[in-house]
Amino acid sequence: MGNFLLDLRPQAERELGPAADFLKFYPDMRVERLDYPEFGLVLTSADKPGLWSAYQSPDGALMGALCGRIALDQKQWDKAATVEGSGGLACKHICQSYAAEGIRGIENLNGNFVILLFDRPRRELHLVTDRWGLLPAFRLEGELAGRIFSSHPDVLADAAGEGQNWDQVSFAEFILTGRLTAPYTYYRHIKALPVGITTTLTFGENGGSEARTRCYFQPGKAGVVSASVEEVAERFAAAFRDSVTKRTLPLLGRTAIALSGGLDSRTVLCAAPDRAGLVAFTCYDEENREFRIAREIARRAGVAFVPLKRHFDYYADHAAAGVRISAGMGCIASNHFLGFRDQLREMGGDNLLTGCYCDYIFKGLALNKQVNRWTTCESLGPFGFSFYAGHTPADTELAGAVRERLEASIPAPLRRYNTESAVREVEQRRIFPLAYEEDNAERVIPQRVMGWYPPVAENELMQVHLAMDTAMKLNRTLFGRMMRKICPSGILQVPDANTGVPVTASLLREVFSCHLDRLGRFARKVIPTHSTMGSWLNWNSYILQSRKIQELWSEPNPVAMDVFVSVLGKNRFHRNVGDYRGREVWVFLQLFTLKLWFDQRAKTRLPAPEPELGVCVQS
Repeated sequence: MGNFLLDLRPQAERELGPAADFLKFYPDMRVERLDYPEFGLVLTSADKPGLWSAYQSPDGALMGALCGRIALDQKQWDKAATVEGSGGLACKHICQSYAAEGIRGIENLNGNFVILLFDRPRRELHLVTDRWGLLPAFRLEGELAGRIFSSHPDVLADAAGEGQNWDQVSFAEFILTGRLTAPYTYYRHIKALPVGITTTLTFGENGGSEARTRCYFQPGKAGVVSASVEEVAERFAAAFRDSVTKRTLPLLGRTAIALSGGLDSRTVLCAAPDRAGLVAFTCYDEENREFRIAREIARRAGVAFVPLKRHFDYYADHAAAGVRISAGMGCIASNHFLGFRDQLREMGGDNLLTGCYCDYIFKGLALNKQVNRWTTCESLGPFGFSFYAGHTPADTELAGAVRERLEASIPAPLRRYNTESAVREVEQRRIFPLAYEEDNAERVIPQRVMGWYPPVAENELMQVHLAMDTAMKLNRTLFGRMMRKICPSGILQVPDANTGVPVTASLLREVFSCHLDRLGRFARKVIPTHSTMGSWLNWNSYILQSRKIQELWSEPNPVAMDVFVSVLGKNRFHRNVGDYRGREVWVFLQLFTLKLWFDQRAKTRLPAPEPELGVCVQS
């Protein structure tokens, strides 16, 4: 997949070349430039042009372009192949759907995408965002409002001359909470487009355009379907199989599945109807329990298994590139796949499937939960702004502005958290758009430079999510039931790396295993190493041992240091890496991510506008 920049300014004012250069992150990426009198469009992609490139009808009446991917069944691909003209089959299907059903034919597509459809006879350009907010898209406010759009906020800022017009509250929010609240970015006049919207730009005869936006899907407004756990599980299993089937068709090339020892990725693997063309891979530091479980799952599934061992400075070596690709809007500690991009391409991995977002959508990660320390059972807890990553307090003006932003995003009546409808509304506000969640670097980076094809991006799976009540999400109640319908018994018997026991194990056995794991984690604290029992690093150990991390952090950048002090205060901000211990390591990693972003965007002091503290812009 890739990125886009859409520029509606007069042709003489457009600078498509710099955008194309910035967004071509690797030499093997493809660049398309479409320069019409009405608009200019840059598209970059790591995907096969025969499937995913833009399409223009032979008579020039329709042009379809795609950033991201749609998901089609084999009959739909076959029908698209009958459309005349050169261009990708996916965009042929988009134009075909529009010709048959109008704009609603596009809005009903599955996938993670921004779709651009130019209807020349009607002088209309439609920009459609997916209903999950998986493919981020950004717009300008202010003088150039509605004139430039992009999937990458830094490129949009450069194109609009907004590169130094920063939102200081957003810097503070990222440092203190590990994420941004949508629609905010690091730029005061750049905001994310809402999920599930169509923006239609109508061009006048003498130039200029008028924009109107329609919301075609609102997750929080869709209502709840009353059904039993078993009924929803049946629907869930059918939708999950259908989604994975679409994303593993032979037409698409070879599929690589990121396999962990958890439940989500093995369910993706088992949902594939034909595993002959699949390859599973696991990223690891040492052959620990998680690695051994993943390897055993692949063996029992009869799928080729490729272990990808990270070298010591894997994360440091790819941190700067990851920040450039992700625009620094997600902690670089989640940049798990970028360093293996070349190996995955050498394996022929045209499609990268992961189990990402199952925790958010089906297992209540965005709920405020409490866990019984003895039984390990989950229950709904009291409301708190922190629900996944921890929040860091600070006694500064910017920290106060962050608090105001959070309070505006979830009004006081919802914070009572005392009804099912309030709990669901809070959850929806936290989840969507998905591109804003805490670990977004793990997904946004491969989405921009690899063939990431998330199975969760299926409309019927959205309906499953909306049919779930809170009880179905807690203790993976529904997900466990669905797994039993998809995974064969041999796979179900392989332990879950998160609990140490199979998903079919008794509660007593799971509780005993969890308490043993606690002892294991305690032992690792006594004798720390940079690896863990799971998939990822022990960051407390790694940042102290990595000379490269310390070199990158120590490289002078007065702009970054000024921002960090203004956010944390002189007493809370430390220049010494070793001062960030325990949970404070995540504060350092967020600072480190933003430091790399400043290294790329600004290294000298510049006159910056004063932040509008306490002002929250809703869109």
